[in-house]
Amino acid sequence: MADEQQDLKRRNLPVLAGQSILSQVAWTLGSPSVVLPFLAVSLEVPMFLAGALVSVRMVGSMISDVFLAQPIAAQRRKKRGIALTEIAIGCCLFMAILIASVGHVPLTAVAFVAAFFLIGLIEEGQALMFSDVMGDHLSSKARMVVNYLQLGVGGLGAIGIALVVHQITKDNPPFSRHSTVIAVSIAFFSLSALCILAMAERTVDQDKENAAPKSRRTLRQVVGGIVGMFEYPWFRRYMVMRLPLVAVTLSVPFFALIAAEAHHTSAKGLTAMIVSSASGYLVSAPLWQFINLKSHRAVMVTGTLMVAVTGIVLLAFHYLHIDHQVHLHAVALFVVSVAVTGVGSARKLYFLDVAPKDQRIQGAAAVKSICRLVGVVLSAALAAVAHTNEVALAIVFIVLVSLWASFACFWIVDPKASKTV
Repeated sequence: MADEQQDLKRRNLPVLAGQSILSQVAWTLGSPSVVLPFLAVSLEVPMFLAGALVSVRMVGSMISDVFLAQPIAAQRRKKRGIALTEIAIGCCLFMAILIASVGHVPLTAVAFVAAFFLIGLIEEGQALMFSDVMGDHLSSKARMVVNYLQLGVGGLGAIGIALVVHQITKDNPPFSRHSTVIAVSIAFFSLSALCILAMAERTVDQDKENAAPKSRRTLRQVVGGIVGMFEYPWFRRYMVMRLPLVAVTLSVPFFALIAAEAHHTSAKGLTAMIVSSASGYLVSAPLWQFINLKSHRAVMVTGTLMVAVTGIVLLAFHYLHIDHQVHLHAVALFVVSVAVTGVGSARKLYFLDVAPKDQRIQGAAAVKSICRLVGVVLSAALAAVAHTNEVALAIVFIVLVSLWASFACFWIVDPKASKTV
């Protein structure tokens, strides 16, 4: 039985690695954090709505967490569900582009809101299924290999494809160029869906199959569980460090918005943003892995300071009216992509270090719920600021909170707990 499972894992490794790479290319070319906000601005969607799309996506993810987590966990076979979610995300992108081609701005705005909400809903459900599949069908070492292949090969693939598409469409009108990028993204989502179907999904263990389904918790119980976590000192300390990092995470979409505001008519604008974000993923894996071996605190402090310093430089160029070069925004987006990726991985690893085993699952659920709710409110507020004034003021806020986050990470994160074993 053990030999059979090992054979299955060896067979599934190239399939899951290939699917992850194809999915990474698709997500990079159709990124809801970079590409779609850039496209929304180029289609003259109001700045408030372009910024609030982040909130809309988070609302979809929260609904998926609350209402879909248990039904998804109860499904014994996941590969068909993952394939369907890949197709569904491609359909969301196709719907947005199709309606945008009509050229009616209010209708385009509605289409983008619907697409972002559905992507948030589907993406979170897919993440739950995929984590289950990876845990059941790959060893710990194989999961690490797949993760780095996804970031490295997927990032390189996205860069190459973006440059090829740019050369082919550089003389076309802006909407034609942008829609071609989205069309390629949809094609890769479809290939990813086909690839996952080649996986050999093993039969669920009999004890799991016969296990009684968990009772669904009411909203009052969910809220009570979240509030109850604040009784624990470790959780309070972690949240003081974690909440400022919500604003740090928002640096990627808002840096993309300020780039879109300046370069949405440029033939190089979208390509530069895709190459920058993909390069960020590519560099992040080896860079942060090395530093994480020393200290999670070093990664979080360095990453938050990178966001703050990059924002300060970008604001200085903006207010001096010398930010007309697309390369400036491309470099800024590259740096914050690297920084946010590093901070995200380090905070997750640090949480696993400090959370007691018996409180880990409930604590993770509470952290995710609180941070998503704060992210929805904060991104909507920053979108309102960007709409009524300018995107640069939202960047000012992100810079200030990033500086505070660096101090919080330095003083609160225990260097002993932050060392990996």
